[in-house]
Amino acid sequence: MTVPEARDGDGWVQVAEVGQLWEGELIAGRLRAAGIEAQVVDQTFHQEPLPKVRSFAVVRVLVPKEQEEEARRLLAEPVDLPEDAEPADDGDDGEVE
Repeated sequence: MTVPEARDGDGWVQVAEVGQLWEGELIAGRLRAAGIEAQVVDQTFHQEPLPKVRSFAVVRVLVPKEQEEEARRLLAEPVDLPEDAEPADDGDDGEVE
């Protein structure tokens, strides 16, 4: 996928920037579910080992310029969890071995 340049006036603007691809896909999914076109641009540098350095881990979510206001409004709204949702148990009880 080519990277839409958000500042060159080609009609796409960035509405979110995250560090993980899955986060960008979740945001784009929420936007798409609301009828807003969204693109995820993964600009993460993929060479191991590499610490989590922000400049090497950038995932951007872009929307058409004419849908920017609607997208930002949607992303600013909190999302209610289902009533039966439970916290995930990652197995870390906080103890150091």
